[in-house]
This record gives sequence, structure tokens and C-alpha cells, in this order.
Amino acid sequence: MRLSSKPIVNFQNINSFKFAPQWEVSARDTNVLYFQIIDLDQCGLRYIAGIGSSNEPVGVRVTFPSIDCSQIITLVAAQDPNDGSVWSVSIPSTSTPQTGNVRFQLFEGNNSKNWSVLQMMVVNYPNDGNDGSLSDNTTFF
Repeated sequence: MRLSSKPIVNFQNINSFKFAPQWEVSARDTNVLYFQIIDLDQCGLRYIAGIGSSNEPVGVRVTFPSIDCSQIITLVAAQDPNDGSVWSVSIPSTSTPQTGNVRFQLFEGNNSKNWSVLQMMVVNYPNDGNDGSLSDNTTFF
């Protein structure tokens, strides 16, 4: 089984959201990111994690990689109680992803599945450039 994730934006509930080609986040803001797990072998249908007692407990770890080991961000995702295919992570304002790529690891019982989505996000850096950093509205990735 091949899994992947689709970024979700404007999430209100399972009946009110939109898929997007990428997440767009702002550096130094707390960012809550929603995604849906999909089964690529089933024509991209949603994959509901944790069905069946042998697939419990269930969890998803989301990693935002970096070439600098001290900048790697790994977060535990929360499963939406109304749709087991929708998950979310909250990136704190003190952490800024250093790449557009995102790695996922799904745990179901004693099994785990791994996948990556390339260029799943873009980070905007609001800055006036006076401190030698990137100038205002510079997009990284």
C-alpha cells in the first residue's frame, strides 16, 4: 500500500475545507496545518487510519527536514475525531520549517508506513530587511 498526503487549507470541519497544492505559512507565526492521508493504490481515496483492533493504537509523526540537524522539526499529529483520514499539526511560532518537503510516518498497532511529499509547503518571511535577513515577503522554498 502506497500512502500520501494532501494539504488542506481553510479547515472549519470535515464538510468545510479546501485542498491546496501547498500549505503557505508565515515564519514566526503559530501555524496549524491540516492534511488528509490518501491511498495511492486506491486512486487517491482517503485512507482512514486505525480501523481494526490490530491497527490500534494509531498515530502520525510529521517531520519538516533540514540540512541543519538542529533545525529539524518533528511533531505528533492529531486525528480529527469526525474523519479518521484528516490530521493536523501545530507548528509553534518559535519553529520555522527549513524546507518545503514534509515526511510522514503512520503508526498502526505494530506496523508503520513512511512517505514524503515534496514541496508541500512554502514559508513567507515578513521582514523589512534592516537586520540583514531576508526582505519583506520573501518566499523561501
